[in-house]
Amino acid sequence: MKNKIYNYSGGIKKTLVLLAVILIIWLLLYTKSLVDSLRKETEGFLKFYAEVYAKAATDYNMEDFSFIFDQIIKRISVPMIISQEKSSKPTAWRNIGLEKEQPSEIDTSKVEEIMREMDRVNDPIPLKYNGYILGYIHYGDTDLIKRLRIFPYVEITIVGLFIFLGYLGFHFIRSSEKRSIWVGMAKETAHQLGTPLTSLMGWVEVLEKENISDEVRGEIKRDLERLKKVANRFSQIGSKPVFEECDLKELIEEVIDYFKKRLPQLGKEISLDFKAKGAFKAMINADLFTWSLENVVKNAIDSVSGVKEGKVRIELKKGKADREVVVDVIDNGKGILKRNFKNVFRPGYSTKKRGWGLGLSLVRRIIEDYHKGKVFVKESVPGERTVIRFVLKGRGSK
Repeated sequence: MKNKIYNYSGGIKKTLVLLAVILIIWLLLYTKSLVDSLRKETEGFLKFYAEVYAKAATDYNMEDFSFIFDQIIKRISVPMIISQEKSSKPTAWRNIGLEKEQPSEIDTSKVEEIMREMDRVNDPIPLKYNGYILGYIHYGDTDLIKRLRIFPYVEITIVGLFIFLGYLGFHFIRSSEKRSIWVGMAKETAHQLGTPLTSLMGWVEVLEKENISDEVRGEIKRDLERLKKVANRFSQIGSKPVFEECDLKELIEEVIDYFKKRLPQLGKEISLDFKAKGAFKAMINADLFTWSLENVVKNAIDSVSGVKEGKVRIELKKGKADREVVVDVIDNGKGILKRNFKNVFRPGYSTKKRGWGLGLSLVRRIIEDYHKGKVFVKESVPGERTVIRFVLKGRGSK
């Protein structure tokens, strides 16, 4: 059931985005229909006045006609310009944002530019009288129409900004909660391991006085040291880790040796190899880095458990960027579906029946949050090649 949530999460996001796009398109289309309706009303209104103006004109003197035009429409808020011909110079205008209203008082080139802009939006209305065309009315959008045209964009911007800020807040709260859970779980685990470890160390001292073989005591000590190391790893989660310059080749070899000793116990015929293209150093926390690498290698071993000839290989090499070190964990196991490349690093995602889905999530937290590096699925072809890549800030190679 928990895996289905991740499988459907991508579809849910796409659905929400699609709904948002549909809502935006509807809002824009609805606003456009309102603007078109208002423009038609304005056009009808001006056609009516054009008839009135034409009838009021008693001769073809444009100066007198402009006077009548100005007096009749003095209270009209529609931006208008009148000209004798469609493309001729304007003879009168109103409500176009210019203080002076007479051709003699202002450069008519500015008015002509406004008139051409009006004609791109609305067709000029002819002033007809007794079959003669006395002139043309060029008109633009009123302030109401202009505000209505930009309103959906303003609304979308405000709502988008609100959603963005809400998302940032929610993401911050969720990250803080996840961080608190991680820290609490890690600290509690380290605390729970501390008590039995102290007791077991005491029992080892008792065994040293008994007739117990050195081999047995040595194995017990090594396992106890391993448990102490695990407890130390958990104690560092949530606190500021200490970074030191470490030889990555040596650390990876330690991880390889650890798993090679335990592969026979797992009853699995798996080859585990390591290839280093140089000796690279990096400022890291050795305990946390090896913990991350062990988690990925363990997953790779589990992935090839059903393969006839399981192969797991670690490669250490230089990255593309300057002072960048790459560690690849490669296996020929069952692979990862492309849609789950990111899901595998999310808490709770697991393909195992008894898995908690915390291993790779912890890996990402250690590498990206603490070491400021990267960890991701580079590629995956089921049964052939799956690569999980670590990218760290290195100190060069030899």
